Parts: sequence; C-alpha cells; structure tokens
Amino acid sequence: MKPVVRQRKKMLLLAGMVVILGSITAAAVLTGGAEVETVEARTGDIIRAVEDTGYVQPVTKYDLHAAQNARVFQVPVETGQRVKAGQTLVVLENLDLSLQIEDTRSQLSQTVASISATQAAAQRTELALKNAGENLERYRELYASGATSKVALEEAQLKVETLEQSLREQSSLLESTRAREAGLNRSLLDLNRKEGQLTLQSPVDGLVLSLPAKREQVVAPGTVLVTVAVPDKLEVKADILSDDLGEVKPGQRVKITAPVLGPKVLYGKVGEIYPLAEEKQSALGVIQRRVPVIVNLADPANLKPGYEVKVAIETSTGRGVVVIPRETVRTLKDGGKQVMVIIGNRVEHRSVLTGIGDRENIAVTQGLKAGEVIIRDGNLDLKANSRVKPSEG
Repeated sequence: MKPVVRQRKKMLLLAGMVVILGSITAAAVLTGGAEVETVEARTGDIIRAVEDTGYVQPVTKYDLHAAQNARVFQVPVETGQRVKAGQTLVVLENLDLSLQIEDTRSQLSQTVASISATQAAAQRTELALKNAGENLERYRELYASGATSKVALEEAQLKVETLEQSLREQSSLLESTRAREAGLNRSLLDLNRKEGQLTLQSPVDGLVLSLPAKREQVVAPGTVLVTVAVPDKLEVKADILSDDLGEVKPGQRVKITAPVLGPKVLYGKVGEIYPLAEEKQSALGVIQRRVPVIVNLADPANLKPGYEVKVAIETSTGRGVVVIPRETVRTLKDGGKQVMVIIGNRVEHRSVLTGIGDRENIAVTQGLKAGEVIIRDGNLDLKANSRVKPSEG
C-alpha cells in the first residue's frame, strides 16, 4: 500500500505546481504582459562633435639654441621663473673662440702699429723727396750755366728717383697693411658676434617654460638650451585622427573640459589645421595618421602649459529636433531604421528616418513625434501587437 500512497502524493504535488504556474502566467497576462523599460521621445538639441585629447601650449614661445660647440658655463634662472626681455638665461663658454679673439686682437694691434710706422716713414720720404726735387732744380740751373758738372746733376736726379721708388713701395705697403687691418676688423667683428651668441637672453617678458641646459654640459650647434613663453596667451593642440577630420573646419566651436577645471567648461574655436598628417603610435601600439589642430582659447581659466584636456570639436548642430537614445533604434537587414512604440500597452513596430546624432542620442526626422513612448532596448525580440508592461527608465 505504501508505494501507492507515495505515488498519489507526487501526483498531487505536480498538480499543485501546475496550478501555481498557471496562476502566475494568468496574473502576468492580467497585469499587462512582459515588463519593459521605456523612454519618451523629446524635443531638444543634438551637437555632433569630434572628440580627442589635447595639450595646452603657449601661443608664442621661443626655443633658444646653441649656435656653436660650447660648454654651459652659467645658468642664472630656473624653470617656471618669470623673466624680462633681455635678461640673461644661459651663458656658454668657448675657449677656442676666446683664443681666436685674443689672437686676432693681437694681430690687429700689430697691424695698426705697422700702419703708423709706415705712414711716418712715408711722410719722411715725401719730405726728403721734396727737398731732393728742389735740389735737382738748382743743379739743373747750375748745369745750364756751366757752374756744375753733369755727374753732379745725374747724382741729384738719381736721388730723386730713388726717393720716388721708396715712396711708391711705402705707399704699396701702407695700402696692403690697411687692407689687412680691414680684414682683421671684419674677422674680429664676426668673432665678437659669435662671442655674443654665447650669452642667451630672453627675447620677451615671459616665463621659463623648460630649461634643458645644465652647468658644465657640452653642447653642439642646434641644441635647445631654454624655452621661453608668453604665459598669458594659451592655445590647445590636439592630434585628430585623419579619418575624423572630414567635417572639421576653422572657426568651429570647441568644448574643452579637464579635471583641473572641475565642472567649468571652456569654449574655443578651431584656429588652424595643419596641412600634413603625422604618423603616431597609440597607447595600444597601433600606428595612426593624425593631423595637429590648433584651438584658440578666449579664456584659459586656470590652465597651464602642458596640461591635458579633452576637446570636442562641434562639427554640426540640430536644434529643436525629436531626440531619442541610440539604443532605442533597431537597424533592419535592408538598412532601414525601426523603433518599438507603445500604444495602449501594446507594441507597434514603427519605421523611422534618423538624422544627426552624438554618442548617446540621435535625432528622428520622420516617423516619430515628441511625447511618444518607445521601448529603450530596440533589440528586444517583441512581436508587433504583443502586450507589455511599461516601466519608465
């Protein structure tokens, strides 16, 4: 008998479970069907933007380079220090140049002395030549009157000729020595110019942005030693993917955010788009083609050179359009768009045309009105006219 009793108990238990499940199903049907999250189409604005990371930099900055091989002798400023135009930033030392300057000055001094000596000798020769010429004229008169011999006349003539030759030689020497003096002066001027390059001065009232130069460092021509910037005029440089650059144009508004700004949002404008894409490697090691874009800042707030910011270049705007979340739209196999509208707690599959969109929302240009309620998850497998229980998200 016991096995029969157990069998009856099992059958009663199963029947009870069937009744309970049926009651739950009936309750679900009576209360409105499957529960779905909904959202209401609204009228609003959508701004499509190209977003990326940018870095703050001065509008005007000066990289001061070493112009020759030298050694850093003195660095009288520090990074971040405000400086005046003409203030010394870095002093270099070039011992070879110092020796050249000293040697050139010595040669120039000797040449000047030689010019003075030659000029004095030439003046003496000119005086002697004048006397000899006067003496020759007397001898000619004496010879014509028979008061002197031809030999004496010829000696007086020879003396004049000798002095004339000597004066020509002295004049030639003076000319060449003066030419040497001019050459040495040019060399000294060039050497002094090079010596002036050893002292790097600030071209503007500004801020020492970076200072790679270190004492006793040996530098080659072209080495950047210090960078000075005008601190109150800043801009943002963002490297935009070349594929995203099609709609970016100068003058477009740019939204700028950063942790350092807190809730404050800055706005700027696209000022310049570089004509050449650069090959960059992403953080994941992917090689990308990016184009530098300069954003002009009207108000830099508390941003400083080198700060990282987020930029959103507003490429197009839709005002007063019907706006719904992107996830409410289902893309059909033929490329059409569809949403599920709830009318009387039942599902209606509605074809729509979409327009401008951002990362979260999209505009509906046809097929839907503001105020209509749609299912948030457009990919739910719900048949047309099926009953649902709306739950506002």
